[in-house]
Formats: sequence, structure tokens, C-alpha cells
Amino acid sequence: MITLAKKRMKIAVRRPALAKATPAEEFPEAMRNKLTLLFLVVLFTSLAVLIYFSVIPASAVYLTLVTIAAIWCLAELKLNRNDFDRVKRAFLVGLFLMVFDFAFENSGWLLGLWATHGAILAIGVVPIEVMLICLIGGTAWALYLPKSYDRMHSVIDVLVFATYGMLGEYMLRLSGLMTYYQWWNAGWAFLAYGITWVILHYVKYRVVKV
Repeated sequence: MITLAKKRMKIAVRRPALAKATPAEEFPEAMRNKLTLLFLVVLFTSLAVLIYFSVIPASAVYLTLVTIAAIWCLAELKLNRNDFDRVKRAFLVGLFLMVFDFAFENSGWLLGLWATHGAILAIGVVPIEVMLICLIGGTAWALYLPKSYDRMHSVIDVLVFATYGMLGEYMLRLSGLMTYYQWWNAGWAFLAYGITWVILHYVKYRVVKV
């Protein structure tokens, strides 16, 4: 009996302790990526409906978008809390998006293509709220995408953000928060968002390597 007990103890000692799975590892990454993208589609559609019917008043649109970006980012940070290097690299993607958007928006403003209204503070034509959305939301976006490049997922992601970027600007114009001038229209907005997201995917996978 004593000999058997000792053998069991030796086996137990030899077995390596199983590392506690992180929240990101407990659910298959591919499925989590797809569900997150689906959730974003539902969320963006719901926001468009709420803004269109003035359930979210114009004065609260920017604050609502910042809040949603912050909640999404916190959720992604929680899932990736054990991978500080990945979080740091994702933040660089968000920072790039903020700087890129700042340069692009102000360039269009100087060319007389659009203007924004109703911001708490605007630097040039870029509302401080939009800068926060780019930084925070861009960080969350970089964390949600697959770690390894998935062509189909990237294509769908670009189309989704191009479509809802265009729709989002329509809602901003409807709420009196943005105005288009000259030849700029929804079609150009769709193309601009599409190109921006192609660049972002390149930055994420080739430059920053989140």
C-alpha cells in the first residue's frame, strides 16, 4: 500500500502543471474574430438607426462613439492582458490611425472638401473626439484581428469599415456635424475609407506585426 502511494506521488510530481488558459485562449481565435466582426456589423447598424431617428441626439453622437470605442478597447485589453508586447504594438496601430486621420481630414478641409461642426474642441477641422476614437478604437481593432494574416477576413474587414465609415459620415451630415463641399461625396468617402483600411492592414501585419 505504501509502495503504491509513493508511485502515485512520483507520477504526480512528474506531470507538468497545466498553465491556466487566458480568456483569449479558451475560445478558438478564428471563431472569436468572426463573431467580433459580426458584432461590429450589428453595433454599427444599430448606431446608424439610433442616430437616424434622433434617439441619439446630435449633441451626444461624438461622446457615444468615444464611449463605445473605449468599451471595445477595454474588452480587447482584458482578453490580451497577458501579452503586453501585443498590446503595445496594437497601440502603435491606433496611434498611426490617429495621425493619418488627422493629416487626411485637415488636408481635405484645406482643399475645401468638407468641414466638421459641434466638437468640444477641434484641431484644424479634426474633433478631439474623433482623435480619441481613432486612437482607442484603432488599438482595439488591431487586437481583434487574427494574429496571422487571413486574406478573406482582411477583405471582409476592409469592406465592412469602408461601408460603415461612409454610412457614419452620412449620419454625421444628417446630424449637422459634418458638411461636404465641391465634388466630395459618399462614393469618394467609401473609397477613402477602403484605402485607409488597406493601409492599416499593411501597417498591422507588415510594419508593426501585432
